[in-house]
Amino acid sequence: MHPGRAPMFRRAALLRSGGIVVGVIAVGLTAFEVTLHVTAIDAGRLKAIPLPATTAALATPSPLADVGRVALSRVVTVEADRLNEEALGTGWLFDTRGDFVTNAHVVQGALTVRITDRRAHTHLAVVIASDPTVDIAVLRSVDGFAGRPLPLDRTAIIATPLPVVDLASSRATGHDDISIAVVTESGRDVPLEPGEVQPGSAAPSVYHDMLALSGAPVFQGNSGGPVLDDQGEVIGILTLASPNRPQSYAIPLTRVLDELTQFAARNG
Repeated sequence: MHPGRAPMFRRAALLRSGGIVVGVIAVGLTAFEVTLHVTAIDAGRLKAIPLPATTAALATPSPLADVGRVALSRVVTVEADRLNEEALGTGWLFDTRGDFVTNAHVVQGALTVRITDRRAHTHLAVVIASDPTVDIAVLRSVDGFAGRPLPLDRTAIIATPLPVVDLASSRATGHDDISIAVVTESGRDVPLEPGEVQPGSAAPSVYHDMLALSGAPVFQGNSGGPVLDDQGEVIGILTLASPNRPQSYAIPLTRVLDELTQFAARNG
């Protein structure tokens, strides 16, 4: 890397067309899109990061892995059928109307969208709205969804490091659905490599004001997954990650919460 030069990152996709699997291998940061036919990889063992000492007198936060397990019933696989391929990502329950949040790049160009819950029940979904400029989308399950929405942290992160848990669809990633990490920095600008964004696309070439996470590997299919604090509240939307380092980036929830709320208020 040249001194003073910002690192550049790439998206990656694994596609299957005409019986041939084509792998586009990322050498930098990856915005995750996978197809239904990706071979699952055995999950590696993840080491939990110890929580900092707490001064709370009335309650002690649960271990992060336990926080993640409680929330998993509200995390789903997002399956987006495109013209010649299928993309998989992760979504999480946003409200009581059966609305789920994911990344816009997961459902971009989708002809049909389905969500599959933890009990392997599949629901047809519609894209209520998406904003590719910040890479967010809201999907609605056509037949509703039973469950409490994930609680939201509506305050901006002002202190780091912050231990967190990333949740994902193991069906989409082929790896563990719970990963322990640490938010090491906020307000990061993350550039993608030239050519990653198609001409005429509204998708960003630089992701602004991102949360930087480290401490656990993140995989294709994690896109759209929630990042939770030790109280089980969503603080971010996992979007980008390194394929060869335990480093990832999430969209801060506070930056997009108003827009997500407006999307979910629409009639689908």
